[in-house]
Amino acid sequence: MTQDALADRLDSLRMAIAARELDALLLIDMTNIGYLTGFTGSAAYVLVSQDEAIVITDGRYAIRVREEAPKFTPVIAAGSGGYPGALQEALTSRPLLRKVGFEADHMTVAQWERFGKDLPEGVALIAASGLVEELRLTKDAGEIAKTRRAIEVAQTAFLSVKHLLRPGVSEREYAAELDFAMRKGGAQQTAFETIVASGPQSAHPHHSPNARVFEIGDFITIDWGAEVDSYCSDITRTVFIGSDADATPKHHEVYETVLEAQRLAIAAIAPGKNGQEIDAVAREHIASRGYGEAFAHSLGHSLGRKVHDGPGFSTRGADFILRPGMIMTVEPGIYLEGWGGLRIEEDVLVTEDGCETLTSLPNGFEALGG
Repeated sequence: MTQDALADRLDSLRMAIAARELDALLLIDMTNIGYLTGFTGSAAYVLVSQDEAIVITDGRYAIRVREEAPKFTPVIAAGSGGYPGALQEALTSRPLLRKVGFEADHMTVAQWERFGKDLPEGVALIAASGLVEELRLTKDAGEIAKTRRAIEVAQTAFLSVKHLLRPGVSEREYAAELDFAMRKGGAQQTAFETIVASGPQSAHPHHSPNARVFEIGDFITIDWGAEVDSYCSDITRTVFIGSDADATPKHHEVYETVLEAQRLAIAAIAPGKNGQEIDAVAREHIASRGYGEAFAHSLGHSLGRKVHDGPGFSTRGADFILRPGMIMTVEPGIYLEGWGGLRIEEDVLVTEDGCETLTSLPNGFEALGG
């Protein structure tokens, strides 16, 4: 992350603060703070005005904050007042900051009560959610490169343990091996809890891996991602356990329905389209094949510093307008209780004239372990 990129983010945030007619914005969410400052510590507040930007942290990070966030004035919280006390002192010494926005989506009731008690007279906290999150939706070249690397790490890890997709291996064992392979390949951590759902359990979209072992005739849905340099990947593949002869016509029908729904949706992605439009493309195709009730979640979501990093493709997504630089997941699925289910997921970059699929693992029907 370059200092120029951080400077651009700070300038853009200041424009958003001015548009809200605020004197300053208080950030407490560490994902937003890391995005804006480059600081990688685990605790901080940030106060941004038109003339100044400060990072309040504690003695554990006194050196790191100076190294990682040189464009911000460091303030080290100390004594019994802690972070709220340091914020109070910062506002008291800056009497022109009267209307201070705060991240209402991230502040607890206890924090609100503490801040209200400690604020200098005349300072008002005003709810101002989503300012940094809106900036995070559109990725710059550096963020796109980091996402590509997170995808590469996740895909390489999957290929390295693909041989374990065979009868007798448990969901929990496979998830552990895949997680370890991502770490070994360069992931800071997994982007989320890896999903491995086999047989009838694949009818649960967000199943947690357990001791069930893979059997001939199972669909196995694997949903995994790596976090690399604070950016996430999110991929899903579904494989069939057994030989082609073990697969029934229904296995092929359900799989091809999901795959074609995904292809149609990706082909429709372009700047100016909205999230509801793209969701409808996949949903209508699945419904036309008689499985509309079995597609029980949204088509996809924004991807970035969090795996679910903003709005996406859904039946309520009419107000979400695609712009170049957004990275989205496209993940249709069909889930049939008592039988099983499947999902196929790609990570897609919105471009100036359409989109680019960033993930590259094969996604056709595949029978393994037969």
